[in-house]
Amino acid sequence: MKTIDFKNLLTPAPSNIGRDVHKQLLSLRNIKALELILQSNKEENLNWLGKAIDLLKTCDAAERDHVLNKPYVYLWIEKYKNFTSMGETEKQTWIWKGFVHIFLQLNKRVNPVLESLRLRFTVKPKDIFFLKDMTENQAAKEILVISENNHITFEVEHVLYSFDVHTFHKAFTLPFITNEVFWFEEYVNIASSAELRMNMEITEVVSEDINNSFEEALQLIKISWPEMFAEIDGNIENIVFFNPPGLPFFSDFRVHGTIFACHVARPVVKIAEWLIHEASHNRLNTIMCARPHIFNDMKPIYTSPWRDELRPLYGIYHGCFVHCRVLHFYRLLKKKRATYKGVSMESEIERISEELQLGLSTIEEHASLSPDGEALVHGMQNLVIADSK
Repeated sequence: MKTIDFKNLLTPAPSNIGRDVHKQLLSLRNIKALELILQSNKEENLNWLGKAIDLLKTCDAAERDHVLNKPYVYLWIEKYKNFTSMGETEKQTWIWKGFVHIFLQLNKRVNPVLESLRLRFTVKPKDIFFLKDMTENQAAKEILVISENNHITFEVEHVLYSFDVHTFHKAFTLPFITNEVFWFEEYVNIASSAELRMNMEITEVVSEDINNSFEEALQLIKISWPEMFAEIDGNIENIVFFNPPGLPFFSDFRVHGTIFACHVARPVVKIAEWLIHEASHNRLNTIMCARPHIFNDMKPIYTSPWRDELRPLYGIYHGCFVHCRVLHFYRLLKKKRATYKGVSMESEIERISEELQLGLSTIEEHASLSPDGEALVHGMQNLVIADSK
């Protein structure tokens, strides 16, 4: 039996999914979640989900990752928690979206020939991707899905909407830096303003200046730390902009693989810092899905170097991980330049080093860690020491 190496967790993820055991385990976690949904709802219109699960089990690691480790799949699984309290049309809408974004995407990606099928759903027009201009208050409509000869046809009120492989895939292919993710409203509806610490509205237009500054930040990471850029490229699906005021950046496991960014101009090097920061939160969430790291409860009773309010140890543990990576980034930059467009590398290194010493001291004093957690904390301590020489 192959031994899984959980060492070197601070290093960026390998670009080859076949060597990235954590993402593979995350895919299997999502398959298990889909199996539980199917087993709990045998009377619902979910035969397609059983077929999808069977197909996923025959896929290779890259194919499973492409379909399963996507923000919308996490959101679909998360929304299932409220399934029993949904109205009938809301249930049908949830099932319909899973069919489109899991079953059809999977078949188009993995199995080039769709079997013939006919399925019916009753959904409000605003939730049908090819009827984008319909308003929210329109009555629910019946959709007949017909798949044959490798084409998908949706029939709504005797009007046919046909898609071949290319046009269907294109409908869900979004820019990396964007304000156009189709699931934004659904996410905001399940995430309270208290959780987000703001009222989120998606940015109508991403300005050219801000888009260019993010592109420059990504290139700065690519040049300075190619392995970190590869992790961002392989683990982050979209950078999504929302209107100010609000947090500068954040991420959420309910839409794992997304970085949310406030549509505000800021120095390029600080954008690069935050992209590494949030991508690292995403990575640690992936790693911790494989095996637990910290056993403390979620009581917010500890002082954090990065927040004014008290935090649970879990949050401080995450903070230490992401700031270790940011510290390493600034150390790499310092080797090439003392400042970058007015930002001093030395002052950033000093700031982060002091914060990390406080955070790691809190973890060392109070945390109940698994062997993986202990190994990661040891790695973080070594990194801070090594980078200070």
